[in-house]
Amino acid sequence: MALVTAMMALLMMLALGAGVAMTTLTEGTIAANHRDGIQALYAAEAGIDLAVNQLRTVADWPALVKGRDAVTLVDGRLADLLQSGSVDSRTAVTVTVSPDPDGHDEILVLQSSAIVPGGIRRAVQVSVRKRPATGEIERLSWR
Repeated sequence: MALVTAMMALLMMLALGAGVAMTTLTEGTIAANHRDGIQALYAAEAGIDLAVNQLRTVADWPALVKGRDAVTLVDGRLADLLQSGSVDSRTAVTVTVSPDPDGHDEILVLQSSAIVPGGIRRAVQVSVRKRPATGEIERLSWR
């Protein structure tokens, strides 16, 4: 009888330990996916900032996108684009520029997409315009 009780207690402890191990593995995977998602979002936002910096050098915005659906401004590995060794070299960013769907010549739509080593992809879309008086670039919407 003592042997049966000991075996039942052992099986119960084994099941409890297996449950804790599975929970730990699942939580670790969830945390890694969340981290990768945040990194991808930040990389997409960095792509927007790089594209805005390039747009500062373009004098004639309507000519940039005239007759085209989209123009690629930024495309490549984020570490190379930023010239930084602290960014994972496997993170890729692409930013395209499109004309405003409402037809405003002074407004452009930037679409940034980033993919990180974990395979997670995030996208950011920003509408920008150049202020006529100062030439500063103003963000109108961010999603």
